[in-house]
Amino acid sequence: MHTHSPTVIGRTGELRELDTAAAQGRDHQGAVVFVVGDPGMGKSRLVNQAAEQVRSHGVVLQGRCSSIGAPITLRPVAEALLSLDRASAVPQNPELRPYRTALSALVPQWRERTGPSRPESLIVLAEAVLRLLAAAGRDQGCLLILEDLHDADPESIAVTEYLVDNLRGLPVTLFVTLRPNDGPALDLAYQSRSRKAGHVIELRPLTADGVTHLAASCLGISVDELPAPVARRLLHDADGTPLIVEELLNGMIATGALQQFGAGDWRVVRNLDTTVPVTLTRSVLTRADRLGPQGKRALNTAALLGRHFSSPLLQTVTGLDNRSLHIHLRSAVDAQLILPEHGHGDAYVFKHALTVEALLTQLLPGERAQLARSAAEALEKAEADLPGKRLELAAGLWHAAGELHRAGLLLAEAGHLALREGLVANAAHLLERSLEFIEPHRDQNTWADCVESLLNALVESGAIERAFEFARSVADTALMKLDDARRANLHAQLAWTAVMVGRWPEAAERVAAARSVLGSDCTPEQRVPVDVVDGFVQVRGGRKAPGLDTTQAETLVRGAVESAERIGLPVIACQGLQLLALLARPRGFDEADACLRRILAIADKHGLGLWRARALSRLATNQGMVTGSPDQLEQVHRVFLQMGAIASAYQAESALAMHAVLRGEGQRAEETLSRCSSALIRLGHTGDLHYVYVVQATLAAHQGRPRDMERHLADYRNGGGEHSEYTPVVLGLCHAVSALLDEDRPTARDALAAARAWDLEHPATYFLTGCYGLELLVAAVSADLDQDRLEAVARKAPARLRWNLQFVHFTRAVLLGGDSRHDEAAEAVEQAILASAPFPLARHLGLRLVSEAAITDGWGTPGLWLRTAEEYFHDANIAPVASACRALLRQAGMPATQRRSGHGRVPEALRRHGITAREYDVLVLLARRYGNNEIAERLFISPRTAEKHVASLMAKTDSPGRRALCEFAHRTASPDRKTG
Repeated sequence: MHTHSPTVIGRTGELRELDTAAAQGRDHQGAVVFVVGDPGMGKSRLVNQAAEQVRSHGVVLQGRCSSIGAPITLRPVAEALLSLDRASAVPQNPELRPYRTALSALVPQWRERTGPSRPESLIVLAEAVLRLLAAAGRDQGCLLILEDLHDADPESIAVTEYLVDNLRGLPVTLFVTLRPNDGPALDLAYQSRSRKAGHVIELRPLTADGVTHLAASCLGISVDELPAPVARRLLHDADGTPLIVEELLNGMIATGALQQFGAGDWRVVRNLDTTVPVTLTRSVLTRADRLGPQGKRALNTAALLGRHFSSPLLQTVTGLDNRSLHIHLRSAVDAQLILPEHGHGDAYVFKHALTVEALLTQLLPGERAQLARSAAEALEKAEADLPGKRLELAAGLWHAAGELHRAGLLLAEAGHLALREGLVANAAHLLERSLEFIEPHRDQNTWADCVESLLNALVESGAIERAFEFARSVADTALMKLDDARRANLHAQLAWTAVMVGRWPEAAERVAAARSVLGSDCTPEQRVPVDVVDGFVQVRGGRKAPGLDTTQAETLVRGAVESAERIGLPVIACQGLQLLALLARPRGFDEADACLRRILAIADKHGLGLWRARALSRLATNQGMVTGSPDQLEQVHRVFLQMGAIASAYQAESALAMHAVLRGEGQRAEETLSRCSSALIRLGHTGDLHYVYVVQATLAAHQGRPRDMERHLADYRNGGGEHSEYTPVVLGLCHAVSALLDEDRPTARDALAAARAWDLEHPATYFLTGCYGLELLVAAVSADLDQDRLEAVARKAPARLRWNLQFVHFTRAVLLGGDSRHDEAAEAVEQAILASAPFPLARHLGLRLVSEAAITDGWGTPGLWLRTAEEYFHDANIAPVASACRALLRQAGMPATQRRSGHGRVPEALRRHGITAREYDVLVLLARRYGNNEIAERLFISPRTAEKHVASLMAKTDSPGRRALCEFAHRTASPDRKTG
């Protein structure tokens, strides 16, 4: 007979708080409660009691983490959703369709036949779960219970954190149970309470009254009927833990010390001190002993496999036949030691985590080691190529067998596998554990490989300070145990770690240390890793070695890459090719892309998932500069998020923010930059943070906010970025543009000249800062540029980048107009307008500057250009340029622009294209497929004016023809709008 209390005892206040939270979810207010308590304190019983109130009217989903062994990725979330699937509640809501792919990663039955096979990012997956919960609880509320979060994998904790932060206003309640163990789960609980995103219930031991009431409830009697010896024993041994109270009672009953003689009549018939276990361990072992020697051995082996185990795996390591195995499992279920995991096939779970601990602690050390050794040998014999989770299990068994070094080797293998697959957070966890056990003197190569991979995983997962702390506390101490070649390699990896986050002084120190270890008589192959990272320090660190220019550094790295490929160092080859791609840009992006495609080939050959993503990111960046479109980079950014490569993800996101700035998408840029800056400050990514400050300053400059620009540049300088590689960006895209928007052309010319001078003294890294585009136009309108200089620059590859190309066309128009080649000049302006379609600020700034020359030299349609520019700058609240446009109109004898009262009617998305109120009227009529004459008649303008408006709209919307423009109008302008 197994007894337990039908109700929760001694938790009235806690139940009230849980009920209140459930009601908040039902009322679409959202609520989160963390229930924290020691093992056996009744966390699960408490939340399940509260859940019963929800089940009568709402949806309850429940999932649990694994308490022993390696955590299963996203197990609690998947288990919860599988229960929804078993209830045939497949998500059919239309709003969930975009998230079906993400959800199918957790519930395969929801997988559609078509769609991308690549997993969604963790953020998308978390949002998908959030939306599914909201849909499930739309009518009467949804309760999600995640149990034992202290044993969760990093991905499960990340999804939980996302849910905690975003439940407000939804018909969802989240209950989370966890132990008070230091770790990310406990941190999440108390951080959510501090920011008022959730509540924390701390379960304390039951009082004496609580213990006696619980015991009485278990036995179905009143407190007065509880035998005094039972009460004394429980108060003495249970320590107020509900689970131990129940287990001790069950032990008393199982041994016959406590017997029932009638309804409400329980009597102690034996001495409880001698015949009944006084701890949970004794209770568990009593029941385990009844299984017989073979059954108990099987149960002990199952405990070694973890709280959750499968019968096929247990059969593999025990060698039992099917009949014997299932007899023993049935007996263990009857003894209330294990339970079948419903919905998981042949899976079982120990009823309590303490049951596992009790079984293991009763084994003698030698007995436990021998049992673990036999299980590990059987597992490895049965599966020659262990998958990741089995590698971790085998490592745990060898650890229990006392073979720590062997366990470390298996953990290292699992960590390397996780890193290749792009699971960087899990890889870091496994590699850190492996280094606790691997003995460097027994296997230098494996130890050093683990250190290098761990540093890479920590940096990519965003744990920068941990990476450097590890380098100082572990790597440096053990460096002396390695031979010279290995020590130099490790110094080079530490230097690469510093390079990845822009800590150039530390990188230079490591390079120097590596060269000192190698000495002058080392082989070229031994220098390969050092030469590659040294090239980065020289080219990108702003500290070129004396007598070594960029050409020499490129030659050095090129040779190192060839050697790395020849001797089988694929990661080193990828590192070098990344630098060669950067150095090849000034000569042409085809050469740069060829280097990046070599990285792709190497990554595919050797299974280097991170390097493949990095190469794709740089290819996308190059493509974005050529076309002005960020689409490919956005795709790669999603890949980085899927892999958990936080460092690379933020680099891609920063680049996307700069794209948004240049494209005039200010709100999007601001949101992205705010997210990046706070994260990079927390993570310590110095170099990436410098770039974010510069992009923030660029956004402020392009919006005509010079004070905000200077504030962001002050952050940049205070953070040590003043002399970094971003200097030309500050000069060309910040100071020069800001000065032009303030109509201060001399200051703009000085800033552009300084940017060009900086590029002459340093390796070219950024190509949109002026000398290939904007500087040419400013010089041309100041009559300080000739055709030969323009053509010399225009022939260079960077001048063909779309941001630069628009200014090259504007510049050519100014020079052609000055040479009285008026038709060619006007055609060049049209080409500039087409090239500048993605960049509204640059397009209108170019029109303002070129109109000045057109008025002076008498060509083109400067009135139309100035009115378009004036309207854009007026709407952008950049008064100096708008005023200059009006002054130029009056100077040319043309009426200045009149503000139209209907300008505010233009949708914001169309205003970003620079579309004026009158052009919007034309666009509405184009949506109805009206011709120019019909448009002119309805708007009381001439057909020629209508034709010009249509041409302007085609240029601003980048439409290749009138049909495409009409389709654009149909999508963006209301066909029911009344005009004229």
